[in-house]
Amino acid sequence: MSDTITIVAVLRAADGAAEKVAGILHRAVAPSRAEAGCRGYVLHHDRSDHQRFVFVEQWADMAAIEAHRQAPHYLAMGKALDGLIVEREVMLLDAVP
Repeated sequence: MSDTITIVAVLRAADGAAEKVAGILHRAVAPSRAEAGCRGYVLHHDRSDHQRFVFVEQWADMAAIEAHRQAPHYLAMGKALDGLIVEREVMLLDAVP
């Protein structure tokens, strides 16, 4: 089994906020990919639901995830999204061998 931890984070923008949310989320992609321990970080937009965004991330270990959660760009993203997200689900996943 790989030690890589996959995160799937599903976010739903408030009505009328999808475009603004998309911009905020997109700005976090490049700096997140540059973090030590990041093995993949892709933002998706649901074709069937304009308000839903999905991050699929891969991290080396929990220490890398905790460092990511304290990174300035991650904290800025959270602050910028305040009041713009109505649903959020985050799953930390291990691959099944």
